[in-house]
Amino acid sequence: MRLTCLAVFSACGLFVWSSSVALAGRTSAEQGAAPAQHAVIVVTPQQAPAQKSPALADFAWLTGHWEGPLPFPGLDKPLIAEQEWFAPSNGTMLGMFRLHNDQKTLIIELFTVRETPGGVFFYFRHFSPALVPQEKEDAHRLKLTKWEGGWFQFDNTVQNQLKDAILTNVDADHYISHGDITGSDGKPAVIEVSYHRVK
Repeated sequence: MRLTCLAVFSACGLFVWSSSVALAGRTSAEQGAAPAQHAVIVVTPQQAPAQKSPALADFAWLTGHWEGPLPFPGLDKPLIAEQEWFAPSNGTMLGMFRLHNDQKTLIIELFTVRETPGGVFFYFRHFSPALVPQEKEDAHRLKLTKWEGGWFQFDNTVQNQLKDAILTNVDADHYISHGDITGSDGKPAVIEVSYHRVK
């Protein structure tokens, strides 16, 4: 909390400062005729505003086309990750992802960020280039649980899937996508792509 004057706050957050104005040089009669003056200043602390829950509009910076390298073990050159995001509309942002090398497309993803009464959620599903879904059940779902400025963390409580997805808005033309994964063997892995905006 910020203070704009010298004051000490009590535990209840309110300080009452009282001072007597000295009447030096006056006689007792004069002091009796003029009662001591008191100045009372009430200082209330400036409360920090409550952190606003993110809304879908807070992800509008994602709108557009993005590309970034994805290093892959055993390959001389990194794979190319591409994303295309549509602007927020009617409670949903739609995105598409393609991972490819110089010769072929390896995987396609469709994803949405949705604003609901229960919070902001990130959904995604993987497909082959022929649009055969890899997930036979529901799409993966992660809930936004932590945020600060342009940093957003979505968490997943389901085991053996993407544990979290962290989006960091570095600036207008750069962002980092970070994901922690726990595989079926229980071993952790990290997928991180530094994207740049393609105009």
